[in-house]
Amino acid sequence: MTSSTTSLNRRQFLGSSARNAAQAAAGVVGLSQVTQLQARPRPLVESVQVGIVGLRNQGQVLAQAFQQVAGCRVAAVCEIDEAVLQTGMRQLTQGAQPAVYLDYRQLLDHPGLDAVVIATPDHQHAWMAALACAAGKSIYLEVPTTHTLEEGEQLARMLRNSTVTVQTGLQHRSGAHYLSAMELLHSGGLGEVRYAKAWACLQRQKLKPFPTGEESQSSQSFQQAWSGDRPVPALAPSEWHFHWRWFWNYGSGELGSWGVPLLDVARWGLKLEHPRKVSASGGLFQLRDGRETPDTLSVQYDFGDCMLLWEHRQWSHRGIEGRPQGVAFYGERGTLILDRSGWKVYDHGSGATHSSSEMQTDHVRNFVEAIRQREQPRAPFEAGLLSTRLCHLGNLAYRQGAEWREESSISRETLG
Repeated sequence: MTSSTTSLNRRQFLGSSARNAAQAAAGVVGLSQVTQLQARPRPLVESVQVGIVGLRNQGQVLAQAFQQVAGCRVAAVCEIDEAVLQTGMRQLTQGAQPAVYLDYRQLLDHPGLDAVVIATPDHQHAWMAALACAAGKSIYLEVPTTHTLEEGEQLARMLRNSTVTVQTGLQHRSGAHYLSAMELLHSGGLGEVRYAKAWACLQRQKLKPFPTGEESQSSQSFQQAWSGDRPVPALAPSEWHFHWRWFWNYGSGELGSWGVPLLDVARWGLKLEHPRKVSASGGLFQLRDGRETPDTLSVQYDFGDCMLLWEHRQWSHRGIEGRPQGVAFYGERGTLILDRSGWKVYDHGSGATHSSSEMQTDHVRNFVEAIRQREQPRAPFEAGLLSTRLCHLGNLAYRQGAEWREESSISRETLG
């Protein structure tokens, strides 16, 4: 990566307009220059070196998964919280310890780095992916892939003009039982399927009161570095690493957390892309603790010839069809219920079932092999973008209190 790219100021990506997310990275060296550099044929890669960005929660899961893939090495990590870094490093036991960086841009300059794994909060996904693309690094990008619709539009355009490999964190697309469920649906095993539901029902904890005194002062510098120029919500330090999800400046609520992967399963099963209309209703009915995103939400996606429904509750475990999280496909010859534990067909003579399967390591392995062979991975950026878009449209309809219609959409060409 050139020195001009390295000196790119992070604040360029975190302003009030999402448009700067990809444009700023491209503008540093010029999008045409980036395209020329990455249009050159790349040699087949024998050993893949990756850098993990964010070592808590999903980042730690991914770091351990990459360690299990033959011919792959975690060569570098980036984490700004010292306590999280120390805990995470103890879990990295594969050979030599990786290099440690506090600045993401410095990680991109690590010698021999082939790919980056972006497992940070939502508001950082687009600008980090844009910088990685400008540096010619392949990307494993957690979902939601972007924090806004506009970020998705800009990042899609930038990635389309590059040759980097992108795998999104839709690991169910590498799960054997999800693949078998799709085969059943797409082969017509349930007849026509025109209606599906996806849901998540969990008992989320209430936010703790914001501390006063030395504890809050000691966390101020870290929170400011983490948040960039965005207003910092009044969260206790112990709450920060998880509960950023419930504030619009950083996350997309439960629809962004569970909704993107589950809606992706539904969209995959019904072969859907762009809805015609989206309506939503909900609110903060139980968890009135300072969070901004709704604890109860219902979203209806109208695709013209079929319907998709999303529902979440953050104060109840029992979900639709008796399962806390899942997807249901309602066909003319039966109903398929699918979740991480497996799937089962109801109201059908076969009573077909399939047990759960491993997903995360296989998904990571697929990404590594895609880099090596210059092939399309199972969950490319376009798949993550379309499912992330459903999340953003649902939240948009909820926040505006009005139905979203297709004619107000950004162009389909830029969305892939």
